[in-house]
Amino acid sequence: MSHRCFGPTLLALLAAGPAFAAAATSGQLSGRVADDQGRAVAGASLTLANPVSGYRQRVRSDARGAFAFQNVPFNTYHLDTQATGLMPSHLDVDIHSQLPLQVTVSLKPEGAVVVVEENLRLVEDHPSTHIDIDKTTIERTPAAVQSRAMESILLTTPGFIADENGRFHFRGSHGQMTYVVDGIPVSDQMHASFSNSLDPSQVESMEVITGGISAEYGGKPVVVVNLTTKSGLGTPDGFEGEASFGVSRFNTSEAGFNARGGKAAFGWFVSAAASESDRFLDPVNFDNLHNHGKTGRLFSRFDWILGSRDTLRFSLSGGRTDREVVNLASQQLRGQDQRAATSDFNASLAWAHLFSASQSLDASLFFRASRAELKPSEDLADGFTAGGHRDVPYWAKQDRSLDNLGVQVSFTQRWGQENLLKVGLQRIAFPLHERFRFALTDDAQAAGPSDPLYPYTPAGGGNLFRFEASLRPTLTSAFLQNDIHLGSFFLALGLRHDAYTVADLSDNLLQPRLGLSYRVDATGTVFRASYDRLMILREHENLALSLSQQAWDLGPYAGTPRQPLRPERQHSYSYGVEQQLGKAGRLMLEYWEKQSRNAGDNAQFLNTGLLFPVGADRGIFRGMNLRLDLVPVKGWSAYLSLGRTRAIFQAPLVGGLQLEAPEAAAGERFLIDHDQKLSVQAGLTYEHEGLTAQVIGRYDSGLVASDPAQVDGNPDYAFGAGYVQKDSEGTWRIKPRTTWNLSLGKEWAISGRRRLALGLDLLNATDERGLYNFLSTFGGTHVVPPRTLAARVKWKF
Repeated sequence: MSHRCFGPTLLALLAAGPAFAAAATSGQLSGRVADDQGRAVAGASLTLANPVSGYRQRVRSDARGAFAFQNVPFNTYHLDTQATGLMPSHLDVDIHSQLPLQVTVSLKPEGAVVVVEENLRLVEDHPSTHIDIDKTTIERTPAAVQSRAMESILLTTPGFIADENGRFHFRGSHGQMTYVVDGIPVSDQMHASFSNSLDPSQVESMEVITGGISAEYGGKPVVVVNLTTKSGLGTPDGFEGEASFGVSRFNTSEAGFNARGGKAAFGWFVSAAASESDRFLDPVNFDNLHNHGKTGRLFSRFDWILGSRDTLRFSLSGGRTDREVVNLASQQLRGQDQRAATSDFNASLAWAHLFSASQSLDASLFFRASRAELKPSEDLADGFTAGGHRDVPYWAKQDRSLDNLGVQVSFTQRWGQENLLKVGLQRIAFPLHERFRFALTDDAQAAGPSDPLYPYTPAGGGNLFRFEASLRPTLTSAFLQNDIHLGSFFLALGLRHDAYTVADLSDNLLQPRLGLSYRVDATGTVFRASYDRLMILREHENLALSLSQQAWDLGPYAGTPRQPLRPERQHSYSYGVEQQLGKAGRLMLEYWEKQSRNAGDNAQFLNTGLLFPVGADRGIFRGMNLRLDLVPVKGWSAYLSLGRTRAIFQAPLVGGLQLEAPEAAAGERFLIDHDQKLSVQAGLTYEHEGLTAQVIGRYDSGLVASDPAQVDGNPDYAFGAGYVQKDSEGTWRIKPRTTWNLSLGKEWAISGRRRLALGLDLLNATDERGLYNFLSTFGGTHVVPPRTLAARVKWKF
């Protein structure tokens, strides 16, 4: 299958010039350093830092005393300034828009009598619930393959529950998240089952928003991950880079490279990574059968500052994965050799115009093309007979593509001293094409001639099920977001309208997004509450088949009109309090609840890894989250994330490729495998003179599972019975598991900017055996990774 629109679309993007561009997720801090007489201070050292996220950037003032920090992720920062013969200065600054922020730093002479009140603010007063993760945390996250560690990094967020193959659940949802990469929204599924994971080495900082979602975010905004990528603007000495190589268990190896350069008005950044492993995905049993894979990814970003009012950014990226489809034991004996391949290409052009220090216009044009293939062990033709087939109990073949073509424009106005108004428009088209075939090579998979699947068995005539269709879903949106400071109160008032069309379905929703916080300065306490009305799109991967009458007629409702698979509509509430613990850290506690209509999920097709979007009549979710951050003190820092999630669906389910009888009658409520009583992750880090030691522990009480009696005597699945148990409510769950990851690294200065770094990670140090899921309708059965030692070397230049 080819992307017929790929070439013309890319040419149009490149030719568009600055007529379109992307909204930024980072800002700029600039200013002047002067003494108490107003004279410029040259060579002053300025450090902008956030001790909680770990962000740190240093610059020096020039001969005029001027300085600038570029590409600063939105957050609250502490600015320290030092100069020879002058007393240091300490300022708190807030950067939460792309509008430039200017400050004047005044330094007093040594010996002057001044009262210095260093007010280190560790708690933001914004009503949203979020955490910030900087590149220093990203780089030291233990992983078998660093370039595929994005999901491991996100699991530090409270309430995130680990699932197989990099998938995770949060706040009861299965994975409806939107990445925003330098202002460009990507709502495609990015984990390894569907696509090629983002390489963390391209990320400067990320913000994970789980409550109080701004009106500017749509698509699948249950969680929004704001990524600020690295830029070459203002690179010290005009150039720097690093090369890395790593190895780990299962013949796993990876190589990576990134470099950046530029000056004050132009910057470039490029990164590349490739890896290969014999345990590429989480297997369906402990034997890890037929699981080799390799992947590669490239990313580039170019920035231009065009005078005092205009900036331009252009990004290109892409990746490809080729892997084997994991086998069951019985499939391995037959020599099954199914394979899968995914690829993607991304391009965006971004332009921002500054009308004044308080007004800016941002616009963007972006394009994403992705493709996925499932290749059987051998071809099959109509009229096939029983016996001799390598693919058992099913044969499947797929070739699909999914594109994103989008344009967006926004206007930002700073009013008053700290208030911010943002309005915008957005339109995204998602052209997709799907070609899917399958057959059942085992007659036992159909109940008999009355079974809708019978014609696709050898006994039923050996027919191939064939499906091919194209769709062009579109999302048209408008939003207004007004963030207002009123003394100790902070109001976040947002309104968004989404209009979505796909096939014969059309849906639109007006979505208020309201947040309120109150800050008690005397105690460093912030109280928060938010309400989000959300329209959440279905996954576009495999959507055409999920919407079809042809798929509907394969399941238990065959012969009846298919039911519409509409976007999810959700009411989301969050109530919380955050407390600063002196200068040592901060503690956040939150209660949340959500009610959904057309609650979304994925259903897996016969353990193939092919997931099809489905929707339940209703979803009811609630839980609590806790987050503790301790900032570095004498080299020691720590965090604790804790979450509890209740997740309930109300039948019936619609959509997907449902081949079995429903597990619940219409109107019946049941727990789903997003429900977990407790998830805990804690990390302790020590850093001193280039040495870094880290311990990360994670406890999962266990997701909802199926009754192991279903597979008594089944050699493919019976092993899992020892890893599930009934809880006090009589619900089958995965048994609790605790895993420990240990990390040790050392960096040596060689000469100038050259540095050599070595690292060792011991993952699952106690070799805990366990399952992610078991006989799940939505995820199948998968096992957790065994003890794995990973080593890497990095050369910085």
